[in-house]
Amino acid sequence: MTNDEAAPASVADGVPPLARKIDYLFRRMHPSGRGPYSLQEAATKVEELTGEKISHNTLWKLRTGKHDNPTKRVLEALASFFGVPPSYFFDDEVFRAVEEQIELLTLLRDTGVRTAHLRSFLQLSPEAQQLVGALIESTARLEQRAKSDNADSSRES
Repeated sequence: MTNDEAAPASVADGVPPLARKIDYLFRRMHPSGRGPYSLQEAATKVEELTGEKISHNTLWKLRTGKHDNPTKRVLEALASFFGVPPSYFFDDEVFRAVEEQIELLTLLRDTGVRTAHLRSFLQLSPEAQQLVGALIESTARLEQRAKSDNADSSRES
């Protein structure tokens, strides 16, 4: 694997927790409509944002667990770049809370839900919000059933 290639989608067991956390940020925290940042791109943006120089090679080593003892400044710069608190890297409780938020934001980003949709939803009464939720769940079940039926009919052909 070259320094600019991404780490595997799921980092193998035995990789230090810090590497797993950094890899997770690389895989999840990127703008809509594009894939994850390359290591070189991240190194450049970290320096632009924070003034902290981090080589793409250092990022690769941190992400893959080849180096697991960065300076406080490096972790603060990475935290700033990815928009997480520095305690994300040290406190498992903070990590889990941030991970839940990232998962929700990733879901919203990747499904095309926009801020206007959420604002409109939040302006609904609690009863209307429940109705919308029920409609979404019902629609998902119907689509899942249709996919199942299509898969079954494809196998029969």
